[in-house]
Amino acid sequence: RDVTTTINKGDFVSIVGQNGAGKTTLCRIICGFIPNEGKILFDDNDLSQYSIKQISEKIGYVMQDPNQMISQKMIFDEVALGLRLRGYSKEEIKDKVFETLKICGLYPYRHWPISALSFGQKKRVTIAAILVLEPDVIILDEPTAGQDWKTYTEIMSFLKKLNDQGRTIMIITHDMYLMMEYTNRSLVFADGKLIADTEPIRLLTENSLIKKASLKRTSLYDLARKYNLKDPNYFVRAYVDSERTSKNA
Repeated sequence: RDVTTTINKGDFVSIVGQNGAGKTTLCRIICGFIPNEGKILFDDNDLSQYSIKQISEKIGYVMQDPNQMISQKMIFDEVALGLRLRGYSKEEIKDKVFETLKICGLYPYRHWPISALSFGQKKRVTIAAILVLEPDVIILDEPTAGQDWKTYTEIMSFLKKLNDQGRTIMIITHDMYLMMEYTNRSLVFADGKLIADTEPIRLLTENSLIKKASLKRTSLYDLARKYNLKDPNYFVRAYVDSERTSKNA
């Protein structure tokens, strides 16, 4: 309700708030899945004039539940489906699909049936199916939920690489550490309203905002408090900066 904001090209945005706050609803409205009374502009064009298929050419959306997205029986076919519908050659499809499967940690299973995968692996398939299409904006609902640290890091590092190349990324997440390490901006929702648009580190330093949005500070902050560090926020920022530096080295 009454949400007004601008997402800039090249932003890496985290959308946070408690369950039922409106995060997923906002993203479904952007993608045209839910009608709304407001106006959404993409490059100054009103998205209400486009079909869902046309919007999907510009904005890719990865749902939280992979079973709502998967339509093919085999992993390769699921990731290749969008490319086939867009008329890519067999060789182009093979190269793009294999490259994306490697990034998402699925290459060893490229000839497997999807029915043989775990929930977490199915989620990676749906992420791969969107990533392979290279849309201008990618929206992901809890992309790392159920993933091990290695895959979590690979997926987020790839998204960061896409963002560094100018792609706009929006992530719905409850992971405050992910929010701080990878995103440069946070949209905070509560009770269906946008209550803050701020830097991730600032979000976690405002007690009133944390309480209103029902957020939980990262365990790094708790660690700093436990050992009575003078400035817990500085400690968290320093740790995150160190992690970024080591991954970019």
